[in-house]
Amino acid sequence: MGREADAVLRLGLMMTAAGTGGYRVLRAMKRAARSLGFDRLDAIVSVNTITCTFHRGDMFRTVVANHHEPSVDASRIEALEDLTHHMHRRFTVDELNHQLDSIERNVVKRWSRLLLALAAGVACASFAILNRYPASEAAVVAVSAACGQFIRVTLGRRHFNQLGTVAAAGSMACLVYWAVTVVIGMIGNTDTTSFAAGYVAAVLFLIPGFPLFSALLDLTRFDITAGISRLTYAVSVIITATISVGMVSLVTGLNPLPASPGPPSTMWWVAAAAASFAGVAGFALLFNCSRRMVLLGASIAMVANMFRILLVFHQVPQHLAAFIAGVLIGVITALIHRSARVPRITVTVPASVIMIPGVAMYTSMYALNTGDMDLAMSAAASAALVVVSIAAGLALARMLTDRDWAYGRTIDLHKQLSDPSQHPGGADLSDLPRPPRRDRRRAD
Repeated sequence: MGREADAVLRLGLMMTAAGTGGYRVLRAMKRAARSLGFDRLDAIVSVNTITCTFHRGDMFRTVVANHHEPSVDASRIEALEDLTHHMHRRFTVDELNHQLDSIERNVVKRWSRLLLALAAGVACASFAILNRYPASEAAVVAVSAACGQFIRVTLGRRHFNQLGTVAAAGSMACLVYWAVTVVIGMIGNTDTTSFAAGYVAAVLFLIPGFPLFSALLDLTRFDITAGISRLTYAVSVIITATISVGMVSLVTGLNPLPASPGPPSTMWWVAAAAASFAGVAGFALLFNCSRRMVLLGASIAMVANMFRILLVFHQVPQHLAAFIAGVLIGVITALIHRSARVPRITVTVPASVIMIPGVAMYTSMYALNTGDMDLAMSAAASAALVVVSIAAGLALARMLTDRDWAYGRTIDLHKQLSDPSQHPGGADLSDLPRPPRRDRRRAD
C-alpha cells in the first residue's frame, strides 16, 4: 500500500511541477488511485506541495511531498494526461512507475537556449507592435528580450533562485534595450528619446501567464489551496519583475509612457494579426509546447485577439472585450482539442497570454517610483481587471462545454475496471500510450 500510494503521489507531483491546475492534478491522481485499487483518495494540492490520504478498506495512509521549482512544461502535461486517460484497467505499482519513468526519460525540453531566446524576442516584439510601437523600436525590443531570456534559461538550468533569475533577466533586458538605443543614437546621430517607452515590452516574457490563469481557474472552482498558492507564486514573479524594471528605469531614465498614437492604418491591422500569431507562437515555445500546440494556440489567438482589438476600436471597454475573447478562445479550443489530441490548458493559456496588459503592470511600478499614485493605481487596477476578465471568459467557456467541470463531478473510485488477468505478464503496456523516443519528442 505504501509503494502504491507513493506512485500515485509521484504522478501528482509530476503534474504539479509541469504547471497544470489543481483540478487536473486531483482528477489524474484519482484515476491512478482507482486503477491501483484504492477505495478513496483525499488530497490537497498547492503550487509545490501535495498532501493526500489513501483509503483501502479499514486501512489508510497519509503522505506528503513537495518540489521546489515550479515551472511550465506543456509537453509533460500532455504525456501525463494521456497516460491517466488510458488507465481503464487494474494497474500494478510497477506498471505505473514504469510509465512515469518513461515520461521522465523521454519527455524532455524540446527547444534549445538559442531558439527560446529567439522565441522570447519575437513574442515581445509582437507585443510592441500590438501596443502601437514603431517597427524600429520593436526590433530593439526583440534583441533585448532575447538577451534577457538567454540569461533566464542559463540561470534556470543552474537551478538559481527563481525570483533572482526573474530579476536578473528583467534587468538584463532593460539594460540591453537602453544600451542599444544609446549606440543607435551615437552611430546614427538620431534622436532616440522616442524609444524610451519600448523597454517595458522587452520584459513581457517574464509575465507568468500559465500559473496566473491556472490559479484563477482553480479559484473559480473553489480549489482555494491550489488557487491561492499558485496565484501567490504568479504575483511574486510579477512584483519581482516590475521592481527590477522600475529600478533600471530610475537609473537610466527610461520612461514607459509612449506618445498617443493616431488612428490605426490598414497596414497596422495586418501587422497586428501577424503579431498575434507570432507572439503566441513564441510564448508557446517558452512553455515547451509541441509544434501542434504552437500552431493551434497561435491560430486561435490570432482570431480571438483581433476580435478583441476590433471591439476595443469600437469603444467596447477593454475588460469586456477581454472577457468575450476569453470565451471565444475557450469555446474554439473545446471544439478542436479532442480531434487535435491535446489538453485544453496547453492551448487556451498560450492563446490568452497575448492579451495580458503587461505594459500597464510595468507602468504602475514606474508611476510608484515617480510618486504618481493616481496613475499607479489606475494602471494596476486596469491590468488586474483585464486579467480577471480573461480568466472569467475561459471559465465560462469551460462551464458551457465541460459537464464534469461545470457540475463538479468527481472521479468514481468504485467504477468497475477490467480484470488484470486480461493483460497477462503484468508489465505488458502495449494497450497504453508510450511516449515517443527522445529524438521524436525533440523534433515534433
